[in-house]
Amino acid sequence: MKKLFKKKIAGLLTASFIVASLFTGCGKKENADNNKKEAGSSTEAASNNDAEDTEAPAEKRKIVIATTGQGPEPFCYTDENGNLTGYDIELIRLIFEGLPQYEIEFATCEFQSIFTGIDTGIYQVGLNHMGYNKERGEKYLYTDVYDAGSHSIAVRKGYDEIQSLADIGGHSTEIQAASANETLFLKYNEEHPDNPIDLTYVEVDNTLVSIANGLVDFEYFTTATLEAQVAEKGLEDQIDIINISIEDSETFMSGLEGIFYIVAKNDVQLANDINSRIEELITDGTVAKLRAEWFGDSADELTLEYVEKCKEFIKNDIGE
Repeated sequence: MKKLFKKKIAGLLTASFIVASLFTGCGKKENADNNKKEAGSSTEAASNNDAEDTEAPAEKRKIVIATTGQGPEPFCYTDENGNLTGYDIELIRLIFEGLPQYEIEFATCEFQSIFTGIDTGIYQVGLNHMGYNKERGEKYLYTDVYDAGSHSIAVRKGYDEIQSLADIGGHSTEIQAASANETLFLKYNEEHPDNPIDLTYVEVDNTLVSIANGLVDFEYFTTATLEAQVAEKGLEDQIDIINISIEDSETFMSGLEGIFYIVAKNDVQLANDINSRIEELITDGTVAKLRAEWFGDSADELTLEYVEKCKEFIKNDIGE
């Protein structure tokens, strides 16, 4: 009886030990698996955090914008504090505010160096109240037009020999090399060899003073520029401004009146980004507001329809 009881007790103890061992083993295995899962999760999270911490922000492309900084006012000039300003300057600042992939800086140089700088990659954008001409259009990309104000002729007070663009032949003016006016007047002289314009080349535009002093007869430029320069130089009593119709100006300028930024021919993405911003700023009224600030409430309106007209003209003119 005692032997039987001892055998039963031994059996129960052995069974209990086995069951306990099984439960204990399961618990250890479960805990180990959980620990492995937690360790794996922690490692994965740490790896993700490390990736996020080490991921470098996208590098911005540096854009150097070249201008003479010497005018024409009120489009691109250096103020009394030595700061670049003007309608063209302030607009391009607004353009790049909406293009966070770029950072900009301005550089001043001689007018012709704007183009050589773009050719060599020193500059990415050229800005100096530039009009369009075919030769330049074949070499560079023109952005969307951003100014298309009316033009005028400036003459000395009482000088009645010039009343319109039809009268400028045989008279004198000053021009800068590679300027829009150089292109216009050289073309005029080719078409009017018997009565050409007398052209004097200068490095700095000071033609209104030359007119007032009797050195040359006229200047042809945007009305807003001529009015601003006459006021700034105190020449109201010495200079008359003769307004030219948009139609006559477009005919004289070979069918396209407008001002543009230029970029290298192969810098298509940059040109497209600038164009998108110009069109946005026209659509939301920013361009109209800026033009009113610089040219008054009577400033000519710039529309998307005119932007498209200029695009089509340039495309057809250079055969693209």
